[in-house]
Amino acid sequence: MGFEITYSDSSLFVKHVGPVIVVLLLYVDDIIIIGSVSSEIQQVISALTIEFDIKDLGFLHYFLGIQITRTATGVFLSQTKYVEDLLTKSKMVAAKPYDTLCLPYH
Repeated sequence: MGFEITYSDSSLFVKHVGPVIVVLLLYVDDIIIIGSVSSEIQQVISALTIEFDIKDLGFLHYFLGIQITRTATGVFLSQTKYVEDLLTKSKMVAAKPYDTLCLPYH
């Protein structure tokens, strides 16, 4: 499909078509596809649907503990839900912050 594997991550693939870029991240049985042109993204999804039984879940909202929120100016990433789940699991939801004295590092 014209994707090239990246050197930094063996599950990250990039496709350049002139000024257009499409990025595909494969994690176990999840695929995230982003790009600069929605028609190119849809073309990749359509090609994958022909080869594999996939389900398009639409815009990404949560992945690997990271919440993704689209805004008018871009994408906002946060781990609020992950931290809240971690606090719940460790029974520390009601914990209060506490200042700890520390010697300055020289």
